[in-house]
Amino acid sequence: MQATPLYYRLAMSLLKPLYQLKLASKTTLPNEKQQRFGQVFPKIHTRQPIIWCHAVSLGETNTAEPILRDLLSQGYALWVTNTTHTGYNRVEQLFAPEIAAGKVYHSFVPVDSKAVIDKFLAHVQPVAALFIETELWGTTLAELNNRQIATILVNGRLSEKSFKGYQKAAKLSQSMMENLSLIIAQDSDSAKRFRQLGATSDKIRIASSLKWSSKTNPLMLSRAEKLKQSWHLSDRAVILAASTHEGEELAILDSFLTVKAQYANRHPLLIIVPRHPERFDDVAKLIDAKNLPVIRRSQDGEPAKSESVYLADSMGELGVWYALSDIAIVGGSLVNIGGHNPIEAAIVGKPIIMGQYTQSCQLIVDQLKQAGALAQVNGSDELTQQLAHWLANPKSAQTAGHVGQILAEKYQDATKQQLAMIMQCIADNNEQLIKSEIQKIDHEPVASHGRKFIDDL
Repeated sequence: MQATPLYYRLAMSLLKPLYQLKLASKTTLPNEKQQRFGQVFPKIHTRQPIIWCHAVSLGETNTAEPILRDLLSQGYALWVTNTTHTGYNRVEQLFAPEIAAGKVYHSFVPVDSKAVIDKFLAHVQPVAALFIETELWGTTLAELNNRQIATILVNGRLSEKSFKGYQKAAKLSQSMMENLSLIIAQDSDSAKRFRQLGATSDKIRIASSLKWSSKTNPLMLSRAEKLKQSWHLSDRAVILAASTHEGEELAILDSFLTVKAQYANRHPLLIIVPRHPERFDDVAKLIDAKNLPVIRRSQDGEPAKSESVYLADSMGELGVWYALSDIAIVGGSLVNIGGHNPIEAAIVGKPIIMGQYTQSCQLIVDQLKQAGALAQVNGSDELTQQLAHWLANPKSAQTAGHVGQILAEKYQDATKQQLAMIMQCIADNNEQLIKSEIQKIDHEPVASHGRKFIDDL
């Protein structure tokens, strides 16, 4: 085990009470505080080996879902932790039957304190731990390594900006790299950066990003088709603003109102889906400030032909809105968030618009852009121009969506690639554990229980 640097352990011990105070002032979910500090965990009712998976938020949870379902099908139980409320609620939604059946267990991630992590690991007793994409904790990794638990960074991504941040804490970063059993990087640049932080080459693999594993959901497609009929959308151009953040809705609304006036014959409808539910009311106020009727999903509203903006203020229905749309604007990219997963739009054949801030999914954006499936815009003027272009040329928009769908289908084996690497790592770790046990037995003195051996006579 590579010990976590003393300065990090001291920093975490100082931050722990501050974090407790922060949680005390926030609205929390039932048992959230207790779970984060190792006081209460769901009871375990399975004899199946448990794999712990940590997914920070909504995006990581969606990314991990296909591989988690494959692990369930192979006979493992799962313990899934999240950092954010949106991620936590998404797990509850995705795995409700499995949680009820005792196949999936769920809690907030424990704080990175040895005492708390010890309690968590003693309770869960995982045979492996998976961390999705980015979030790593020094003490947690050290304790997993100390217990000889296979610890895998899945779909690992390390941007240049994050890499420079990790370099500033070189000893901590090196300890984390050494305490990981396997790093599955989603691109060669990330792999090189992990290597420069101290990971040895034998621990690093490269595989297609799990984001490519987004699949069409027949239920979502069916619901979208029903809405298309009941809302009479056959002669309307539907523009989706998906997973938007503060600062994006206003820019999108302004661009939309411009093209709406230019292409009134297409009766454009804008559907806005904010990324975080706590912003639903704020976005409704933005729409109202534009003197537009506020039609809300939460109020079972249906947009009439004279109404042009719809607020999809619900969770877990993004697949419906993608399927319903003709053009998809993927949020988190017009402001400096890093961009959300465009594959969710590509897999259902939608032309995609993103802003300049796509560092969280740059390789995927580059591939879709090169294929002609995605247009990247810089500012409101370019957004307006791109919307106008596809509204004026619907066949061009359909072609862009089609080539994106072909590309997305090409990489659908990403889950199989990474799953095979995970299973091999777990198998190798189990083999090493057996060897260690045999060595212990070989070196243990044999008790004579009072009897003398021949050599003693």
